[in-house]
Amino acid sequence: MMEFQGIKQINIDALGLSQIYISREKYASVKKWFHPENMEAFQPVSVYNFGNGFYTLTDGHTRTLLAYEYGLSAVPAVYDDDDIVTGPIGQKLYKADIEWCARFGLSHIKHLKNRILSKSLYERLWIERCNRSYNLIMGTTGSERGKLQGLNPTLFLYGASEDMSELYFENASGELFVYREHVLLPEQDTKSC
Repeated sequence: MMEFQGIKQINIDALGLSQIYISREKYASVKKWFHPENMEAFQPVSVYNFGNGFYTLTDGHTRTLLAYEYGLSAVPAVYDDDDIVTGPIGQKLYKADIEWCARFGLSHIKHLKNRILSKSLYERLWIERCNRSYNLIMGTTGSERGKLQGLNPTLFLYGASEDMSELYFENASGELFVYREHVLLPEQDTKSC
């Protein structure tokens, strides 16, 4: 079992990701106070083992990226026991996030360096993505999602509108598509980075 109590130093190279973008605004804000020689101000990042044998960041991607950029090899971490992570819905959502990271080849925090987005793009491409994923997971069963994925087998199903009238797909390059009324259309200005 990988669960631990208290604060533990974890090697940055051993951390998995659950986020595919970083907010430029948050990055700039954290960079203002972050000083690697004064880690007392560094709130521990949160990690969880989703059954894949390593710790995945559930909170603290921006802080971890900055720690890496400043040359630190480890960050203080706590084991996440929040219901949004440990509960059945949280498990499904975070596992979807982990799949997205794998699909985009994001296996190390350094891979997020070129995925820092403006506030508006971050809200549209990350926050909206998470909302769409939540809608899909809450509005369907696993077998239903499999059937919906079959509507566009060359793309990846990642979300739905709240009323399930629209399905959201993406290709391996991060271009987004919406499927509505039996028609697949590209979303406008959707190249992810």
